[in-house]
Order: sequence, then C-alpha cells, then structure tokens
Amino acid sequence: MEKMVYGGLKSKFLKALAKVPEKIRDEDTIALIDEKPYTWNNAAIEIKNDTNIGEKILKSLKEMKII
Repeated sequence: MEKMVYGGLKSKFLKALAKVPEKIRDEDTIALIDEKPYTWNNAAIEIKNDTNIGEKILKSLKEMKII
C-alpha cells in the first residue's frame, strides 16, 4: 500500500478508535485476518507499529467502510 494512502487510513482509524467506548475496544472483533480475530485494541497495536497485519486490518476496515 502506498505510504500516503496508508497514512490517511491510519489517521482515520485512530480518529474512529477515539470515539469507541473503552469497554467495547477489548470486546468487539473488528477484523478477521488470516483466521485470527482482532479487537479495536489489538488492531491499534498492529497499526501503530506499522506491521503487515496492521496494513491488512486497514484494508479490511476500508473495504467494510468502517474507515
């Protein structure tokens, strides 16, 4: 994914994350990547660390129109 596109999606994710209540962040699965579920908090760790999984999560959230 292009650096500019990735940065834009990362920014949108972080803005959305800020609006999610704390209790929901650990409970709700927002993405299923390589048959592994990711909650808001798990996704945030991957995305903030710029991992390959983080990139896949961002792509998935964009496709689902969450961000």
